[in-house]
Amino acid sequence: MTDLLIHDATVVTVNRENQILKNGSIRVTDGTISSVEPTDPADRDSTAEHVIDASGKIVIPGLIDAHRHTDFTLVQGLFSELDGSELLKEAFALYHTAEPTLGESFFEAAWELACLRQLTHGVTTVNAMDFTPELGAEAVGESGVRGVIGPELADFVNPASASEQLADARRFIDTYHDSYEGRVTASIAPGGEAGCSRELWEGVAELRADYPDLRLHTHLYDSAEADTMAAGSGADDPLDLLDRYGLLDERTLLTHLLHANRDDARRIADAGAHVLHCPTVYSYFQAGNRTWFPLPALREFDANVVIGLDDPFWFDSWDLIQEAKHARMLSNFQYGAQQWSSYDLLEMLTIDAARALGLDDQIGSLEPGKRADLAIIDVDTPRHQPYSNLPSVLTNSVTAGDVETVVVDGEVLMEERAVRSMDVERVRTAATRERERLQTRTGWETSLAGSTPPKKSILRRVSARPLLRAMRQYGRGVVNQHNW
Repeated sequence: MTDLLIHDATVVTVNRENQILKNGSIRVTDGTISSVEPTDPADRDSTAEHVIDASGKIVIPGLIDAHRHTDFTLVQGLFSELDGSELLKEAFALYHTAEPTLGESFFEAAWELACLRQLTHGVTTVNAMDFTPELGAEAVGESGVRGVIGPELADFVNPASASEQLADARRFIDTYHDSYEGRVTASIAPGGEAGCSRELWEGVAELRADYPDLRLHTHLYDSAEADTMAAGSGADDPLDLLDRYGLLDERTLLTHLLHANRDDARRIADAGAHVLHCPTVYSYFQAGNRTWFPLPALREFDANVVIGLDDPFWFDSWDLIQEAKHARMLSNFQYGAQQWSSYDLLEMLTIDAARALGLDDQIGSLEPGKRADLAIIDVDTPRHQPYSNLPSVLTNSVTAGDVETVVVDGEVLMEERAVRSMDVERVRTAATRERERLQTRTGWETSLAGSTPPKKSILRRVSARPLLRAMRQYGRGVVNQHNW
């Protein structure tokens, strides 16, 4: 008995043959796709448990956000008008004052709102690195979406010691990896060369040895002083740092690479590591002297590059489709036209991202035998019709607001824009309450016209230990760059 049948859809399979069915049907049984084939007239009178008429609509694999920080979902809009250096100061302050000031309920509401937003934007899988991973695992699991979650390990930023953070990470992995029927898995997530001591890297290497199936998810080369930071851990450069600890291979996810060069790109590709590209966050603030990451070299050496949205408080976006569009425009601006085709971008958001997460045998394309993670997009509107070149429509014209129905593991989580897996009003009420507490207890002044940070000095709002350790690790050049 078919549990779910979707018929008369334009099905973009993203399979090996790049197959697109103009009038296609997808059958799902026990959460697994059993067939993808042309629609038979009998499909329209099917007795399947759940039938969706997708006439005039497009079905694509569920979108995969390859890099996300989620703890501070509720600060959306607070930092939007700050410059890069001021934002870093306020982010440090908020990270170190929110937990004791606002408590667990703040982060619970943040994670639940994040899951709601991801779901309604067609994101069925998120790869997250956060300081509240337990809350994230439970929120992701209960919402019905899929998540790879890693406790962010950074003893130059987090006041907990390296040994404490590593022990917490081990407990998280043992408790939450492969939970919620396999939809929630764990990763090992050191913050990067800027935030981790040699002791922490040694502990990360031990974790990797003990949990060889987990992805290693980290930031790399997001500062011009990256080599100097790596030298603090006894390495020549950030890639050498990872290599010395046996952390650079096909299970490694490297985020940003803003200041990497052609040789770095070759070494990354040779290792089989994956690149998680977050274009808008850096173009928003033009962080650093280099304007873009080494895309031509990464493409030359055939490195796997995928897309992530990064922090919600940087530029306040949850639209992964638009993020891919920005990736193409910004890369074309820097390096010349046609850096990526429309179909390249679609693969980056689906099957390539699944490969980066080690999940391409389960998700990322619409093929028999894979889990049924998919999004149905309504293009039967004057804004989109008529059209040709469907990949171009999906990556240039469609926005997340066109996502109508979302299915994960064969479960219909949202249908015709009505969310079925979450109590939307409860989530919104909790988010509104915690957002108001944030403003009253931290001193942020907000209105419809904008927001203003607290007047009290950052040095009085942040404990000295983590701030000073971060400043020492960043080095004199970065401290001067950010006006600390």
